[in-house]
Amino acid sequence: MSSAPGSRGHSTPGPPAAERTAPFRPYTQPVSEGAAAARGRASRPSIREAQKASTFEVLLQAAAELFVERGYAATTIEQIASRAGASRATFYLHFDGKWQAAAALAERRLMPETIEYYQRLDALGVPTREQLRAWLDDALGFYERHRDDVVVNRQAVGLEPELAALTPQFLGRCADAMSGYLARWGEDHREEARLRLSLLIIQLTDFVTDWVIGYWQTDRQVVLDVLLDLWTAGLGLHREPGTPGA
Repeated sequence: MSSAPGSRGHSTPGPPAAERTAPFRPYTQPVSEGAAAARGRASRPSIREAQKASTFEVLLQAAAELFVERGYAATTIEQIASRAGASRATFYLHFDGKWQAAAALAERRLMPETIEYYQRLDALGVPTREQLRAWLDDALGFYERHRDDVVVNRQAVGLEPELAALTPQFLGRCADAMSGYLARWGEDHREEARLRLSLLIIQLTDFVTDWVIGYWQTDRQVVLDVLLDLWTAGLGLHREPGTPGA
């Protein structure tokens, strides 16, 4: 009985040595010079786009410096444009007004870390008092590190209706960062859970901003003790998930 091809009884002849050693070259469609150039243009910004982005950054940096040096209210668009080496007309090519520069600064300098620390709280699940206190301590540190930006944002929100109108959006984004907490309350109590978070976030944001400015001379440990009690009760950590308050 003959063996099947490839078995120990009979070996199937392989390709010639030259074919075995030749490298594999997958088929590729030749790309014309014109097509290659078009791909390059599509993947990189035009000179005009690059210049526009650069001008935006220079204007934003100028606004950030002046808001801290002079205060938001005392800073004019002319001063921002002058600091950036641009004209008032150029400023309005990038921003609808001074308030939009303040909004861009808050979005870039404050929001990413704000969202991140609410996500860290959410990742704790149902935190112990020690874990919650450590998280609140980190939150105070955030406001201390970003004191200048926090103060400018407070000044701008107090003066600009367009910025004040963004507050619900800010609260919503922070609440969304705590998706696990919201899920534990269930659909029937989701609205209550979001309200709890919103009130706690407003309280934390407003009080700690005042505290880092110096309006409150309260010792840091006392601040943490009080915030810990308020957040423990406010989050409803003493309840079973999804159960309404008594």
